[in-house]
Parts: sequence; structure tokens; C-alpha cells
Amino acid sequence: MSVPPRIAVVDDDEAMREALDDFVLSCGYESRLYASAEDFLLETDREAIDCMLVDVKMSGLSGLELQTLLNDAEYKPPMIFMTSYRDEWTEAEAMRGGAHAFLGKPVQFDRLLLCLESALHR
Repeated sequence: MSVPPRIAVVDDDEAMREALDDFVLSCGYESRLYASAEDFLLETDREAIDCMLVDVKMSGLSGLELQTLLNDAEYKPPMIFMTSYRDEWTEAEAMRGGAHAFLGKPVQFDRLLLCLESALHR
């Protein structure tokens, strides 16, 4: 039996983490929840993460700052950014940094599912 893909949810909003956790589980994937970029960076088994759902604006390190740090790491799973503060500059920075997708909040779960499937099969 194969292990289902593991999705990291990095968001400082507890309600959003819980909603995304429910969504990820309903898709048949595993989820790991992190309340901040710093919490994710403490993860000792990052290579077990197959894709990341990341908020852009969080207290502490932002999603873009996390992306920059991970770009220098040996292993970096595909990142799907989500934000309530969608602007062209932020989206361009995320995509230049290698983001797989950039979605506005509230997240359209059908679009998120397409992005997740695409990221997991690349």
C-alpha cells in the first residue's frame, strides 16, 4: 500500500488551517499543519512533504520569506500560495521564486484541487 501525498499547510489563521486540513483529508491526502513559517522550518522531515499550501502574510516570516529560505535548501516541495492581499507585485515575486500557483482567498476549492493535483504530478 502506498503512502498518500503529504501536504503541508502553513497559515497563521487557525480557522483556515482547519478548513484546509479538512479539504486535504477529503482529497485522500495527509496533512501536516504549521501555524507559522518558523514552525515549518523546525520540521525535521521536510522531505516527507510533497506539496505546500502557504499563506503569504503571516506574523513572523512571510510566505515569500519562507520561499526564499527554501529556495536555498536541498529539497523544496512545490508551493501553492494563498492570500487575502492579492496584488500583482506579490504574485509576480512568488511566481519568480518558483511558486506552482498563487490563489486568492477565499480559496475556491475546485481550483485548489486542480493546482494540488498538478503540483503532485509534475
